[in-house]
Amino acid sequence: MPDYKFCVSLNISHPNMEVEMITEQLSIQPTSLHNVGDLRVTKHGRILSGTYEDMRWSLDLCHGDRLDAEFVLFEDFISSKNAELEKHKSFFEKIRSSGGTVEYFVGWFSVGSINMNIYLEPPLLKSAADLGITIVLCAYPED
Repeated sequence: MPDYKFCVSLNISHPNMEVEMITEQLSIQPTSLHNVGDLRVTKHGRILSGTYEDMRWSLDLCHGDRLDAEFVLFEDFISSKNAELEKHKSFFEKIRSSGGTVEYFVGWFSVGSINMNIYLEPPLLKSAADLGITIVLCAYPED
């Protein structure tokens, strides 16, 4: 059995697009957002110096939970999200061709071991690539 947990967010950034356009096009309310020029703020509301240089739209696809690979494999989760997002392929292409990025940001957490395996088979990678979605894996091995 796989011995890891994970969480995934869909992150979109762009140098000049407005977050409202992303929300309208996807018909999804993001978990967090900011526009170019907004004051930088921590997730707890403390204002930092400077302003954001790009727009960021982010949706927590796991609703604040870490999913256990014993119950849902990362590969299956991403495959289902790719299928859900297929209808937005041309919009994602517009974002990328105009200087933006679309990515799955993955927090990957070991459970009881630092040996974690995820198999990203060519069809899964191809479906993400066809959508223009980058997969960013950030591993957090157990101490």
